[in-house]
Order: sequence, then C-alpha cells, then structure tokens
Amino acid sequence: MRSITRLAALLSFIAAVILSSWSGVTAEDKPADWKTEMLDVQIPMRDEKKLAADVYLPKKVGKYPAILIQTPYNKSNTGKAIKRTGDIGDSGRGSGSDLSIFDYDNYAYVVVDWRGFFGSKAALTSGERPRRGEDGYDCVEWIAGQEWCNGKVGTWGGSALAKQQFDTMVEQPPHLVCAAPLIAPMGFAYYDYYEGGILLEGHVEMLDKLGFGVGEIVRKFPRSDGAPWKLARQLAKGPSNIKVPCLMISGWWDNYTDRVLETFDDLCTIAGDQTNKHSRLIMGPWDHVSVGLAKQGDCDFKGAEKESGRAAMAFFDYWLRDMKDNGWDKTPRIRYWQCFEGGKGEWRSAEKWEDIKRSWKHMFLTAEGGIQADALSTRAAKEAPLTRKYTYDPLNPCPTLGGANLPPMPHGPTDQSDLGKRPDVLSYTSAAFGEPLHLNGNIELSIWFAANRKDCDLFMRVCDVGPDGKAILIAEAARRAKYRNVAYSVQELIAGDQNNTVLRCPATAYTLQKGHKLRLYISSGNYPRYERNTHTLADHWDNQSAKSVEVTVFHDKDAYADLTLPCAQ
Repeated sequence: MRSITRLAALLSFIAAVILSSWSGVTAEDKPADWKTEMLDVQIPMRDEKKLAADVYLPKKVGKYPAILIQTPYNKSNTGKAIKRTGDIGDSGRGSGSDLSIFDYDNYAYVVVDWRGFFGSKAALTSGERPRRGEDGYDCVEWIAGQEWCNGKVGTWGGSALAKQQFDTMVEQPPHLVCAAPLIAPMGFAYYDYYEGGILLEGHVEMLDKLGFGVGEIVRKFPRSDGAPWKLARQLAKGPSNIKVPCLMISGWWDNYTDRVLETFDDLCTIAGDQTNKHSRLIMGPWDHVSVGLAKQGDCDFKGAEKESGRAAMAFFDYWLRDMKDNGWDKTPRIRYWQCFEGGKGEWRSAEKWEDIKRSWKHMFLTAEGGIQADALSTRAAKEAPLTRKYTYDPLNPCPTLGGANLPPMPHGPTDQSDLGKRPDVLSYTSAAFGEPLHLNGNIELSIWFAANRKDCDLFMRVCDVGPDGKAILIAEAARRAKYRNVAYSVQELIAGDQNNTVLRCPATAYTLQKGHKLRLYISSGNYPRYERNTHTLADHWDNQSAKSVEVTVFHDKDAYADLTLPCAQ
C-alpha cells in the first residue's frame, strides 16, 4: 500500500513538472508572478547602460519565441497597437495595420526604445556615438535568456526600425533567427537625402522633427563625393555579414523603392547561405506611411490590403514556431503588385527583379503637347526650332501634390491634374490607348533643354489619366541642371545653350487600362518635397538672391524628348 502511495506521489510530481513547462496550461494554472505586461523593463547593455523595454506575453504560461521591435518613436505608442487600445500613429509607417493581425497567443513581444530616445534617453551621453548594432545584439541575447522565451528571436519594424534590424543582423547575435525589415534599405547613402542632386527638404526636415538630427550635416555636403557619404560607405558592414533569412517589404510609392530592390538583390547574392536561399521580398501598392492599407492617396487597392501583415506572420511561424508545413518555403522569392492589372490589380512573382521579361517602348514629346510613338518621323527640320517654354518663379513654387513623401505632405498616388492650370508647367498627353499598357520597371526621359540662368531644376511627373479626368501619379523624377551628368561635378549652364539630361523614375509596376491616357507634367519645382533652386549655382535656397528662370524644352529631330517605357511582356 505504501509503495502504491509513493508511486502515485511520484506520478503527480512528474505531471506537475510537465505542466509547468508546457505552454498550453490554463490561465488558472499560471503562477502568481506570471505577468502578461511588463513596462519599463531595463535591459542591460555591454557598456553598463540600460535600455527601456515593454514586454508583452501571452496569457498562458510557457516559453515562447519572441519578436523584438526597436523603435525611436516611443515604445508606448507601439504598445497601444499591440494591446489594441489605440493607433500607432504616423511613426508606425502604416505598420499598425500589421500589428492588428499579429499573433499575441503564441509570441512574446518586446518593444525597446532606442538609446537616446524616450525611455532610453539617459543611455546616450552627449557626443557619444550610438551603438545601434551592438544594442540590438544585447537586446536579442537578453530576450533569449528570459524564462518566458524559448531561445528564438525574430525582429520586425519599418523605416528607421528596419534600418536598426540591419544593424542588428550584421552583429550576428546567436539567438537571432530571422528578421522582417519594412520600407527601408540597408545602410545610409547620399541618394536617401538628395534626388538628382536636389535636397529632399521635406523628408530631411521631418527626420529632424522626429529627433534624428541629420539636417545640418546633410546640408553641408550637397555633392555625392562629400566626406560623410564616403565615410558611410567605408564604415558600413555590408550584406555579407547577414546570415539569417529576411522578409523585406516595400511599395511602389515608398521613399526607398530602388534602394530596397538593390538591398534585396545583395541579400540574395552576397549575404550568408541562409539569407541567400530563404529571403523574400514583397512590393505592394503602398507608400511609406501606409503599408498594408487599402487606401493609398486617391486610389484603393483592396486586393493587397493587410498582405504585409499576413506574410510577416507566415514568415515568423515558419522560422520561429517551426511550422514547416505552412507553405512559406514555397512562396516566390519576389511577389509584387501590378497596379490595376485587369482593372483592380494582381499579385505577380519573379525570381529576380532585373530578370523580368520586358520590352522598351519609346515615345516622344511633341511641341504640340502630345506623346506619340512616331514623333521622329513628323519632326522634320524647320527654319525655327520646335520648342516649348515656361518661366518659373521659385517664390511662387509649383506644389507637391503627392508621391513618396512623409506627412504632413500629401503622399501616395494622388491626382496631379491641378498642375495643368499653372503657366509654369508643361503638360504632355498621349492619345487613349487601344490596349492596356503594362509598365514594369524604371521610366526614363531623355530631354534637351536650355535656360537663361546658371542653373535650374527639372521635374517630371508621370500620370495615368482615366475617363474621370484625374491624372493619378504613377512615378516622378528630378534633376538639378548643374548636376545633369553626375552628382559630384558642377557644370554651369550657359544661357541659350542646348543641354541634355536624363530623368529616371523609381521602379514601378502599373497597368494603364484600355481607353486611358499617359500624361507627363514638366516643371522646375515640386515644393516642399524638394528644396527650391535660386538659379544662381548656390547649393541651397536663399530667399533674397533667388531669381526667376526661363526654361526651353526642345522637340527637334536632333534635340528631342525621348520617353522610355519599360513594358512587361
């Protein structure tokens, strides 16, 4: 009898041990010290400083994989979205949509304020170099050592949060399993702040308001051969240091479209084997602050709604929860949304972006304001050159109406038709297309022009004009004339001389429907997205010295405007 009693006691003990380590125990079984929310936890760093973190655990006791979110935008805002008690705000870059469908029953979430920001402000001494990558490493390893973590950690987040993930990945923390960086490339480059040699003023000013303090040094070095840009290239730890699978997500109206495509190509070629083989890219119909949302500018893409969040959860489930039967390994390397294909749009796939089969369609801008394929044959030599002119006053700047912008500027695919009402904007429109036009890649315009000042800017906005008369922005490009060949060599304009330059738009995937028209707007301003030009060769805007400029665009048989359209086959 005594032996039976001892056996029963032993079995009870074994059962208790099993239950205590099982993540599926009921809420009634959880110990008194199990907390589903721990705020302002102090994570120790290697330099004895501490970063503030909020930890969110499932209701059931257990050991869980963890998703680390490192933010400069206040961890408390992210917590509101995790708890579904509020919106993450503009700083979430649309990611509140993703957080709303994340799995809070099977993952632990740890949200950390960056060193020097909000709860971690005291961790950064004035003048000290931030330790972004090292901090990420220390956070990952601290999380892996907690009793509620099973030792597997992934990272997630957009924009600055994505760049922080890349910095963390290159440090190779042992318990980092995978990462999901959204709407950002790896590293920093001149072209993140200057497009075509023109300062992205609205973008830089917003970064300063958010606390990044980049404006002063960015303005000091307006050429691509500047010391900070060279130093950034020299000090950067490249993609070859990344060893874990990545899910990159961006959109056709994002601020970094081409750089994201370049980064992903690097991950698939020169990063570690696991990264090469298992990384994925999703390019949706999204702008920088609206990832995963159906509403984008003046358009609606319901077929792509919340796809970024669904993909992220499948990615994490596969790598962090060992759900190897969820089909993630069979997903295409690249999935992209072909906007308005078939009227609404559809997901397409590719192994490599550059290998998509394309043909190149050349169309030409005419002196009558048209866009036509046979313009060369009608552009016979005449006694007077075929030209169009406008006078542009930077004190009355042509406005930003949408595009790859941060709030409070309008952003996304918006209607640009009001530009046609301005005398300082040239409008070119094609005939209605008899068949759909499937754009896929980088639209380019080779243009011959002249100006009566030492410098000027050229802006191109490519639009889709439907039966309702709206001109929806597809893509845009910019070029400062003094940098018309390269962004590190100044070439002064000579009044009246013909000059050639190329305006190159970021990549897009957009189908113009049958009966729609293609329209180009050309001007010398797009403010406040871009800094205004004084037209005096000055590097930056000065209200007192600014002058108006007369710009001439040529449409002759030897000096013409050639629009190159990448068309999917």
